[in-house]
Amino acid sequence: MKNILFASLTAALTFSFGAHAQDAPVKRLSYPPYRIALGILGNPKALGVQAEARFLKDFGARLAGVQQFDYQRANEYGGGGVALLTYYLPLKNKLIEAGIGLGAVYSLYHWDVGYDKGNLQDVNLGGGLGVNLRFSPNFRLGINTLVANGFEAGYVEDNMRAVRRKLLLVPALTFDVLL
Repeated sequence: MKNILFASLTAALTFSFGAHAQDAPVKRLSYPPYRIALGILGNPKALGVQAEARFLKDFGARLAGVQQFDYQRANEYGGGGVALLTYYLPLKNKLIEAGIGLGAVYSLYHWDVGYDKGNLQDVNLGGGLGVNLRFSPNFRLGINTLVANGFEAGYVEDNMRAVRRKLLLVPALTFDVLL
């Protein structure tokens, strides 16, 4: 009898708490809009800085500069710059920012084979997409992917040249301060 009484009391309390929980209004957390974001981005092969300016509610421009670290020869290095016009997808959850960008990608590759050295430079079309999570009014974290029409370098006719094109997918983690 005790078990039946306990089960009945538990069921009654559960249903009454459930009814109150369903009637309670849902409070959506929303942070104030921002105009400028400054931050860092990185992955195991590269590290960089980025800046973003929003000029409309759903449109902005992003700039990033990156230094790459995964070269085989000691005196070789590379880097790049990205300028994207970005559209931010309107979502119901204002803590999540999803964006798609299209713009230009600049690449620099400094090569050094001991007896000869030089620079390869390239400007090409690129794009990006990503998702950011705002975890406070002034900070956000994200994962973004750059898509670019890159090149592969090779030593041809006593000089380093771009020997073929290849599609580059470069994921990066980002951390931004929102101003």
